[in-house]
Amino acid sequence: MALAAGGTLTAASPASAASSSRPPVIDVTNGRFNVILSSPRVGRLAAAGDNVTAFHGFSTFQKLTIQSQGFDLEGRIQGRLRSHDFKSLWKVYNLPSSASYKVWGVSFKKDTSQSVLKEVFRREQLIEVDIDIKFKVSAAALRGVSTLRIGFETLRLQLDGTTKDFTVVNPDSGGAKDQDGDDVPIDFEPI
Repeated sequence: MALAAGGTLTAASPASAASSSRPPVIDVTNGRFNVILSSPRVGRLAAAGDNVTAFHGFSTFQKLTIQSQGFDLEGRIQGRLRSHDFKSLWKVYNLPSSASYKVWGVSFKKDTSQSVLKEVFRREQLIEVDIDIKFKVSAAALRGVSTLRIGFETLRLQLDGTTKDFTVVNPDSGGAKDQDGDDVPIDFEPI
C-alpha cells in the first residue's frame, strides 16, 4: 500500500469480505526471532531438551510505503488473526493481558521449574483473534522513513519438538519499524 501526502489512512477490508459477517484474515509476516535466555539453571536443564525455549520476533500486520513527508499518519487494522492465545501465557505468571511481552520475558527468565508453563503450552490450541485497533504515527517520527511496518511482537515457544507462536496483540507489545528495521514511535488504541 502506497501513501502519498494526505492525513489519514484507513485499512480497508477486501471487497469480497464486505458481504461476510466475519472480518478478513490478516496476512501476517514474521521477522527474525531472537532467543529469550532463561536463568542459568534453566539453561543448563534446557540442554536436556526438557524445558521450554522462548523466542521473540516482530510480526508485521501492515506495510506502508511513505511517499511524502510532513503529515501525521493515522490508520486502523481490522481482521482476524490465527495464533495461540498469549493471554494463557500471561496467566502463568499472573500478569495482566495489557502487560508488554518484555514483562512476560522477565518472568520467564525467573521461572526455574516451568511446570505450569509446560502444562499450558501442551494444551494450548490455535484460536482466531478479532483485531480492531487504531494507530497513529506523528509526522516528526516519519522523517526519513520510506517504508513503515506496523505490527506486534510474537513469542515463539518450543518444547519437545513442537513449536507454537503466540502473537501479543496489546498496545504495549505493538510497534512500527522503518525500512532499516529501526523502531518508529507509534501509538495504539484498541477499539
